Order: sequence, then C-alpha cells, then structure tokens
Amino acid sequence: MRKSLTLTLLILISAVWSSAEPPSPVSDKDQKLSALTTLQGCLLTDSSQYILTETNGASHLLSGAANKLGHVVGREVELTGKPGVRTSETTSVGGGSSVVELVVFEVKTVKELAAACKSPAH
Repeated sequence: MRKSLTLTLLILISAVWSSAEPPSPVSDKDQKLSALTTLQGCLLTDSSQYILTETNGASHLLSGAANKLGHVVGREVELTGKPGVRTSETTSVGGGSSVVELVVFEVKTVKELAAACKSPAH
C-alpha cells in the first residue's frame, strides 16, 4: 500500500511538473525599455550643448541623439532616455591632468509636444 501511494504521488508530481509552463524569457529590448525615464520640458541649446528645462525649473544637460534634437530647439518636448555621466578633460598646458564628470541625461527618443516653450522659466 505504501509503495502504491508513493508511486501515485511521484506520478502526480511529475505530471504537474511537466505541465508547468516555463517562464517567458525577457528580451534585452524589453529590459532596456523598462529602464528608460521620460522627461518633459523646454529644449534649449548653449554652446553646442543641449539642455532640457522642466516646468518645475529643473535643468538637465543632454547627451546623445543630437541629430534628433537640433530641429526642436525652443520647443516643448518629451525625451526618453536614462541618466548617465559625461567626462570632460580640463587639463591645461603644462598643468596636471584633470577630468570633470558631468551628470547628463542620455536621450534615446524625442517627441515634440508644442511648437513653443511654455515652461515658466522661459
């Protein structure tokens, strides 16, 4: 009797185990998209650097997607991307080596929201 019960349980567990659906793998693209952040504000440029100023006054130095940003300067935009760091060498001739790290927002996509900025800061 004990062998029959053990065998029945083993068969039942095997049936449940084999019918369980394996978890669907998460693609790299899905993981990358879920890690992105969206910002909205007025896009400006200063000395060939792009800056997004949100309606709350927060400013973000932008990196990447320069070919997508140039035509929407002075407009209200929605940017999708992620935080990043840009390094800039500040070594002077004959001086010691130095590097400055700047916090940037790495732009992946750009969407125009309005033809003119409506941020209070502008």
